[in-house]
Amino acid sequence: MILTVHIDNRVITLAVYDGEKQRVSTSVGTDLCGTSDQYAAVLYAVLGFSGTDTDTLEGAVISSVVPSLTPVLRRAVERLCGHAPLVVGAGIKTGLNLRLDSVGTVGSDFICNAVAALQEFKPPLVVIHLTNATTFAAIDDKGVFIGRSILPGVESSLEHLCKSSAQLPDVSFDTDAALLGKNTADAIRSGILYSSLCLLEGMFNRYQQALGGQAQGIVTGTELAQILCERCAEPLLYRPQLLHDGLRLLYAKNRKNT
Repeated sequence: MILTVHIDNRVITLAVYDGEKQRVSTSVGTDLCGTSDQYAAVLYAVLGFSGTDTDTLEGAVISSVVPSLTPVLRRAVERLCGHAPLVVGAGIKTGLNLRLDSVGTVGSDFICNAVAALQEFKPPLVVIHLTNATTFAAIDDKGVFIGRSILPGVESSLEHLCKSSAQLPDVSFDTDAALLGKNTADAIRSGILYSSLCLLEGMFNRYQQALGGQAQGIVTGTELAQILCERCAEPLLYRPQLLHDGLRLLYAKNRKNT
C-alpha cells in the first residue's frame, strides 16, 4: 500500500493505492501553522476513519505547492508510516521531456498531472487543473511539455470580487445560475459561472490551435472542476484523481531506480 499526498494552499489531498488500484481518497484542510506532530495525528485519524491501517503503508510520495509545509509533511508522513517519503522535485526521475525556461521552477502539480495524462492518453494533450489556481498545460504530439498558463482559480476570483467591493454581497458559486441575473447576487453568480465556462472553452480552443487542432482536453481538480467540465461546450474529459495517479507512477518509477 502506497500513500500519495498533495499539499495545496487550501486543502491537502490524500490517496492510498494497492498496486494500481486506488483504495482511499480523502483530504484535510491546510494549516500553515500546523506542526509535523499535529499533521501526523490528523493524517492518522483521517486515514483510520477511511479504513486504512497505516502499518500496511509500504511507502509514500508527496507533491507540494506550499514550500513552507513540505518539510513539515515530510516529517509527519515519515512518522506515520515509518518510511521517508519521496518528494517530487529536483533529482527525481519523471520521464518527462520539458521544453520550458527554468524547468526547476515548474510546480510538482504540473509534473504529476502530465505524467498521469501521458500514461492514459495519446498526445497532443491539454491538461487543465482547477483548484485555488486554474492552470493549463500543453503537451505536443511527441509527448513534450511545451508551455503552460496560470491564472486565479474560480473560487478565488469570486472571493476576491465579493471582498474587494463594499457594495457587493458575499455569494456562493451556483452551478444552476441563470445567465440573466435579476438582482446583484444573481448577477455575480451568472458572471462567475459563465465567465468560467467561456474561459475554459476559449483557452482550450487556443491551446488546441497551438497544438495543431487535435488535442485531447483533460480536466482535473475539485468537484467544481467536474461541474464546469460537464457544462463546457468543448469535449473535455474529467479525471479527478489525475494528480494522485501521477504521484503513484512517479513513486513506482523512482522505487525501481533506487
